[in-house]
Amino acid sequence: MARRSRNDAPDTWHHVMNRGLARRTIFECEFDFRMFLSLLATQVRLGRLEVHAFCLLPTHFHLLLRSVTGELSRALRAIQNGYSRWFNRSRHRDGPLFKGRFLSRDIDDLQYRRNVVTYIHDNAVAAGLAANTTDYEWSSAYHLANFRQPPWLETSWIEDELARRGKGEMTADLLASAFPSRLEPDFRLWVERQLHARLPEELADDSVRYAGSAKVLRWMFRKAKLADGTKPFRPVSPARTVEEVVSAARTRLGTLAGRFQGKCRDAWKALRAGLLRLLAGCTHREIGLRTSRHTSTSCRDVQDHVRLLSTSPGYEKLAAKLAAQVLALGRAA
Repeated sequence: MARRSRNDAPDTWHHVMNRGLARRTIFECEFDFRMFLSLLATQVRLGRLEVHAFCLLPTHFHLLLRSVTGELSRALRAIQNGYSRWFNRSRHRDGPLFKGRFLSRDIDDLQYRRNVVTYIHDNAVAAGLAANTTDYEWSSAYHLANFRQPPWLETSWIEDELARRGKGEMTADLLASAFPSRLEPDFRLWVERQLHARLPEELADDSVRYAGSAKVLRWMFRKAKLADGTKPFRPVSPARTVEEVVSAARTRLGTLAGRFQGKCRDAWKALRAGLLRLLAGCTHREIGLRTSRHTSTSCRDVQDHVRLLSTSPGYEKLAAKLAAQVLALGRAA
């Protein structure tokens, strides 16, 4: 199957990540970190990239980049190839170092860009390499907090965010308030899934996050037709947000038994499974683990959701309303 092309137009923001082959260590000493950053700086000086946030860990790296000229692939290829050659020569080894071509997720939403900064800065803490995001030397959080920004690190956007949304006098306090740490597994899994999504572009319709329930419903219909359980969709919301919205609605509205057309023992289970599938990108197995149900039962719940969407106007209206609430919460997070 052909690979989906990256959305790499000039002035496009990207969350970029790659890791070592078989999760091997790619940064073994200080010189390794510095060599990789020097190669990154070269691409900045060539005018291809702006680096707004980064975190280098022993086995992988994360970058928040703006592709200035639309040459993201060319720039990252030069960085990875140059680093691999240097690493192999210095260790007298040969063969590939990285798992493959880098993963990227284009970003056209301000709130998601903020979430990516939070995720990137949290990586060292999540990996147990530092107690605080600003303690880890190979992260942009460290340089921002200690006023030791390298010349190739573009800080204007983050500094503007700190001025508008940060609270406190020290830069570390401003960072902690403007980009609060979010180490909960649901949030981190949601961000990671964005990078691994490999779907046709028409299924990754992020514009629904700005839409009302009518457009959300049309989007859900299009995605529901492909709810076969084999491929997770690109998630547009953390699973926890979906579950909180459905739980609150269930408490408010009570039982749905007999309220909609067609045979469905529990419409709430169908609705929860369907929204987890379509909004959070969960597979049927993951839905089953969250709902304490067998994978095949979760698959049937999703099928019930798809059927009710097309046969029951009342269910359509409720599903679209809850989906719109989930997306609105994601924007406000």
